[in-house]
Amino acid sequence: MSSSRGFTLLEVMVAMAICALAGIAAMKAVGDHINHLSNIEEQQLASWVAENQLAELTLTTSWPPSDGKTGDEEQAGVKFYWRHKITKTESNDLLEARVVVYSDEARKHDVYELITYITKNGAN
Repeated sequence: MSSSRGFTLLEVMVAMAICALAGIAAMKAVGDHINHLSNIEEQQLASWVAENQLAELTLTTSWPPSDGKTGDEEQAGVKFYWRHKITKTESNDLLEARVVVYSDEARKHDVYELITYITKNGAN
């Protein structure tokens, strides 16, 4: 008589449950990673929009630059919406220029914000 023994049904079911939980955890980790990469890509594209807008703002010939100017720009096939915010400083020849980039046309969800200081003669 052979005394070989296999796994019981209970042992197989426990092993399958452990494998299923490990698979679910791995899928969640991969999903979170993909979402994180998507957010990083969106922020990088939005930063380019903000840098472009600040470059244009520092090259403006009017003083002071208009506050609250809005517009949109496309980067890598993604449309972003931006708004300039100009704030006075203690010096009349220096302003804080802020560009806020949004992912939606209603400008409710800001993705990126970039701040610099500009002078009356255009050098920052």
